Amino acid sequence: MENKPYHHGDLRRLLIETGLEIISKEGEEKLSLRKAAAQCHVSNAAPYAHFGNKDEFIGAIQQHVMERFKQTLEETARQYQNSPELLLKLGYAYVLFFYQHPFYYDFLFSRKNIKISLSLETMNKNENPPLEILKKAAVQTFKKTGMSDESIQDTLIAMWALVHGLSAMMTMPNVEFDYDLESKIEAIMKAIALSSAVLKKDPS
Repeated sequence: MENKPYHHGDLRRLLIETGLEIISKEGEEKLSLRKAAAQCHVSNAAPYAHFGNKDEFIGAIQQHVMERFKQTLEETARQYQNSPELLLKLGYAYVLFFYQHPFYYDFLFSRKNIKISLSLETMNKNENPPLEILKKAAVQTFKKTGMSDESIQDTLIAMWALVHGLSAMMTMPNVEFDYDLESKIEAIMKAIALSSAVLKKDPS
């Protein structure tokens, strides 16, 4: 591995990024503070100034990935905040994030401490910041159409199932496609949304 020099104060970030790299290549069971220290070219004791043990280290890595995910959705929400395509663009950003970083999907959602609340009653509790961004955008969008809270709740669940399911499918190593899926994410989402709209009009 190449040298990873760091400036004073950056060691925590460097250890986290190195930990991510170790987990993605070797698995979580191979991660240790000692191994991360060696790859960062610091003493074995240095990481303990930032993390008390391996569990704290993994928790910090999880938070780092979650923060990156949140920032991706925040940037998309800001860019399209006044656009009728806000929800589509957020969904695209959600799926693309995991498509570009497939390891992140299992790393985040296989953990027992992650909270997935699709209830409108948990709005603004910040239990899952990336999901909170989706929920707020959905509520703001659907409220304008006069939808009831119950319909908004149902639609939110369907919307999350779509983007989360696509993310899962696109990160599976044994799933094959006939084309570059990255270029088709929006088209697939639009097709599913259109199909849902047709079914609502003609349930038979």
